[in-house]
Amino acid sequence: MVVWYGRIGVVGQRFVSGVRRMCSYYDIGLNLTDPMYRGVYNGKKYHESDVREVVSRASECGVRCALLTGSSVVESRRCVELAHSDELNGNGVKLKYTIGVHPCCVNEFADQDVGIDNPSHDEALNETLGLKVLESPESSHLKLKELYELIEERIADSSFSAIGEIGLDYDRFYYSGKQMQRIFFEEQLKLSCLVSNPRLPLFLHMRNCCDDFVAIMKKFVDGFHDKDDKFGLASIAGVEKPVFYKFKPERMFVTHSFTGSVADLEKILALSPHSYIGMNGCSLKSEENIDCARAVPVERLLLETDAPWCDIRRTHYSYQFLSGYESPYKSVKRDKLSKVSQDDRWKTMVKGRNEPCTMEQVALVVANVKEIPLKQLTEIVWDNSCRVYGG
Repeated sequence: MVVWYGRIGVVGQRFVSGVRRMCSYYDIGLNLTDPMYRGVYNGKKYHESDVREVVSRASECGVRCALLTGSSVVESRRCVELAHSDELNGNGVKLKYTIGVHPCCVNEFADQDVGIDNPSHDEALNETLGLKVLESPESSHLKLKELYELIEERIADSSFSAIGEIGLDYDRFYYSGKQMQRIFFEEQLKLSCLVSNPRLPLFLHMRNCCDDFVAIMKKFVDGFHDKDDKFGLASIAGVEKPVFYKFKPERMFVTHSFTGSVADLEKILALSPHSYIGMNGCSLKSEENIDCARAVPVERLLLETDAPWCDIRRTHYSYQFLSGYESPYKSVKRDKLSKVSQDDRWKTMVKGRNEPCTMEQVALVVANVKEIPLKQLTEIVWDNSCRVYGG
């Protein structure tokens, strides 16, 4: 295996600070609202918030822009606050954000108290909610109206970069059922066509559901009339029925944290010349994942950490492509961070919790898989990311 570390023809060169400074990264998937960054793990407090240190480490490792992921209406509002926080801005990382409801959080459209860190763990209940909202759509209408109004409120904000994270996840029905996911993936895509800027990019989630995902997306690529308007979107947006929904031809969208097969990859890319793929550590776990990383055209590729999840681990197939890499930071267990001196916290990560400073690892693996010099890869991916989500 040829290992490229930013210089053509150098095999096995250690990934040193000089190479690190050469590269600029755009992390398109950062869940900075996750409780882990406030020191809370599985409902228990272990340490104080270290968000400032997390952003500082990202900046030190070349992250120049990060897209904060909105996973519910509440979390989307928190993303807005973080992106405009005086405490975090000025650290060298431009913070942008998305607004949307993740497939694992769509039970909130049925008045359920849910969040990405708070699954229902009740699959039987989850399966009943789709029928419930179709029979009594009033509360779902109000929640969709709230989401629409939040988007409209922020639409002129240059830091608001995408509608998302929306999509389907058939691996985690303990969060939400298939019918609820399908209904509110489609309803949010409709809203994305009704807002005052229907060219807004999309930030999409697809896990073990490619055929359903592609079928729903293709409806909007081809265009269709909605005569039923079950949830009253026409009245929310103030348009006449029936509404004709169709993506603008130039609309860009990214299927992030891609973990499908090469066949899935081809189906998603075929949806539109403006369809992109986002990859992180979970996108690189297996040999099949690596085949996908090798197959995706570099001009359709974006990179991310999806922190605090999706780190690259020694057990992953991708780890062999990190040969020579050394982290610039030490790490401690979550219950030990509070005992680290304030001066040392800036260079101390929490074990098992991913951070945007690991963007360089994701890029390094992909560069080595594709046998492209790291600097060349990161420049192309940076351009791709700015084209889709703005710089």
